[in-house]
Amino acid sequence: MIYQKKAKDIMVPIEKYPTIKKGFSMLDAIVKLNEAVKNAPPNIPPFRAILVLDEDNKVIGKVGHFAILKGLEPKYNNLFDVEKLSRVNLSSSFIETLYEKFSLWTGISVDLCQIASETKVEDIMQPIAESVDEEETLPMVIHKIIMWQCLSVLVKRGNEIVGILRTSDLINEIENRILNECIKFNK
Repeated sequence: MIYQKKAKDIMVPIEKYPTIKKGFSMLDAIVKLNEAVKNAPPNIPPFRAILVLDEDNKVIGKVGHFAILKGLEPKYNNLFDVEKLSRVNLSSSFIETLYEKFSLWTGISVDLCQIASETKVEDIMQPIAESVDEEETLPMVIHKIIMWQCLSVLVKRGNEIVGILRTSDLINEIENRILNECIKFNK
């Protein structure tokens, strides 16, 4: 049953997840993430993030799609506390006003190659804020992911990060259980 499964049962171990060292560029991260997606087994959901390691090979954060988009416009970090703003329900008109008032993209020439090669992964990564213990049950993990509104969560054994649990893996597990159990009962 899904209620008996634990985070460690469906997480992706760190050894199987793409990683990059602190100090490398966003371009390096994009290249490495793209290679990991191409080389991944066809039966697992594609990787959507790359984990950032420190000098001691400890995970210190992750760079996902949102971090890459945010890295394209570093002015946001200078003007706003993006983390706090993301927790507030902002209207479309307010967001458009911010865009126009602060000219965040207007009047500039965006050189994607330059930005990607000059931006360091540690400057755009999402630091480790939340994690779950490897022994936590899936219902508790699901509850935490919903409360934190995140697409993946790092899994710890004590103080060491040992894996990452993605919503795609949770959904696959839940879908398989529902399909297998509901088909039995509906026959």
